[in-house]
Amino acid sequence: MPAKDKYHDTVARALGKIGWQVIGEQVRLFYGGRRFWVDLQAAQSNGAIAILIEVKGFENAPSPVDYLYSVIGQYILYLAIIEQSSHPMSLYLAVPVEAYEGVLGEELGQLVIDKVQIRLIVFDPRMEEIIKWIT
Repeated sequence: MPAKDKYHDTVARALGKIGWQVIGEQVRLFYGGRRFWVDLQAAQSNGAIAILIEVKGFENAPSPVDYLYSVIGQYILYLAIIEQSSHPMSLYLAVPVEAYEGVLGEELGQLVIDKVQIRLIVFDPRMEEIIKWIT
């Protein structure tokens, strides 16, 4: 099992502040004899909606574009596996506001978000709050 991302617990607490409950951590996905782990599974307090969340920081990448390339590839891979499962859920990418205003806010980042139709959760790591949902 991989280590938690730097902001894993921050995102979990931020979700709790707005009525979401983390119902799974390091959620395993299986496909073609391989295992993958999505950071969080969360549900609304009434249990009506459950989602999967992959948390990424973007803060110490030597090249933000190379990191974006890797993150988008991971997102697409997870999305394809989730869509093939017997209980598909929406997949979100949680990123700090600095990343959203940085490389993801640039023309290249917006192109990829729009083209791949990435669902985003933008959070403030200092305040541990969700700033916006982009679906």
